[in-house]
Parts: sequence; C-alpha cells; structure tokens
Amino acid sequence: METLVALILQLAIMGFLFVMAAISVVLALVRGYQPRSVVLAGAGALGLLLCGILAIGREDPKENLAVSIQNYFTDAHFEKDWEANTKAALKMNVSAEKMAAFKDQYHKYFYDLLPSWLGAACLVYGLFAYYLVSFVLSRLTQRVPRAMPFKDWVIPEPLVFGLIGAGALKLIAGPSRELDLLAGNGLVLFGAIYVLSGFSIVAFLFNKWRLPATLRVLSYLILVQLPLETVGVLGVLDVWFDFRKIKSRKPEIMA
Repeated sequence: METLVALILQLAIMGFLFVMAAISVVLALVRGYQPRSVVLAGAGALGLLLCGILAIGREDPKENLAVSIQNYFTDAHFEKDWEANTKAALKMNVSAEKMAAFKDQYHKYFYDLLPSWLGAACLVYGLFAYYLVSFVLSRLTQRVPRAMPFKDWVIPEPLVFGLIGAGALKLIAGPSRELDLLAGNGLVLFGAIYVLSGFSIVAFLFNKWRLPATLRVLSYLILVQLPLETVGVLGVLDVWFDFRKIKSRKPEIMA
C-alpha cells in the first residue's frame, strides 16, 4: 500500500511539472517563437522545475548545493541509494539475485549518467509538448501556426563538436572519475539529440518513399529494437551529407 501511495504521489508531482512546463510552451508559441526556441522553452522550464524539486528534496536542505552535487557521485551515496531501491524492489517481489546482478549496470549507465538522462528527457518532453500544444492552439487561434513536420527538423551543425568533444574526453579521461563522468554525461545528452535527428531523417525517407502507415509502424518497431546508436549515426552523418537537401532553406524553416 505504501508503495502504491508513493507511486501515485510521484505521478501527481510529475503531472504538475509537465503542466507547468507546458505553460512556457504556450507562451512561446503565442509570442511567435520559432519551433526550436519553443522546444527549448519547454525543455528548459521542465529542467529548472526538476532541479528545484531535487534541490528542495535533499536530505540536508541547508547543505551547500555544490557539496550536495559532489556527494551524489560518491560511492557512499550510491550505496545508500541502492539500498533504498533494493528494499522497494523486494517489496514488489523482485528477487535479490536479480537486483545484485543489475547493480553495476545501474551504477554505470543510470546513476552516474542521471543528469544527462534527465536533460535528454526534458528535450523529448519539450518536443512532445510543442506538437501537442501546437495541435490544440492552432485550431483555436490564428496566432499559432501548425507545428513544423518532424521530418524537417535540422540540428544546428556546431552541436556535433559537443559530441566529438565528449567522445575525445572519454578516451583521454583515464583514471579521472570527474572527467569520465563529464564525458559520459556529454555522450548521452548529445547522443540523444542525434538520435532524435536520426528519427527525423527516417521520417523524411518514409515520407519520400510514400510507405503505407502499416509499414511505417512496423519499420519504427524494428528500429527501436536496434541499438539507438544506429539511428544516432544517421543524424551525425547528416551534418556532412545533408540527406534531405534542406539546409539551403531559410533559417526559420530549419526550426
């Protein structure tokens, strides 16, 4: 019962955050911001709200925020977090053996990379909110145009240096945990951006080939079964090959 109440409370808090962040998307659309700016407004608003919630929810609110962030990445803090997660999992009848086998992966690929996962989630939310709010408002007022087709999104070319820099930093980080954390989070965040870009290119190709809706759904289902890096590589290569031949359009069309 306690687990259910906690889950409902978490869902309620997340719902509140999503609604509050969506308000920034509404304001950006009404003020005539370009699509990319609208998405960033929604993502940024949600990111700030999440940071505020995490800062308020610290064990010691009086502790310096920078110190709290440093403590989060210590082994002692991880062990404490893992113990709490294990207790919650055991209550849901997850075996202790499975939890023990999952511990190292959780630490390396989720716990240490949580900032970048939250950043990527905020970007996806901003994109989703842009399309949802545009769909509604464009039917209520002429001040808000219809959303730009997903197949036409173009990622700013300079962002590729962020991905390259994070990869290079990962190679030279060596035993430095700080550099390794920075590189890992950078790879996840920029990788997520180029995965979205890759899916945009896929959507363009499906539209160009006029694939039936059924085949498109099946193709997307197959793609999500593959490592997402496969789609991300397509987004990175688009920086140089411009698969859609749309970079010569006006800047506003490029989001």
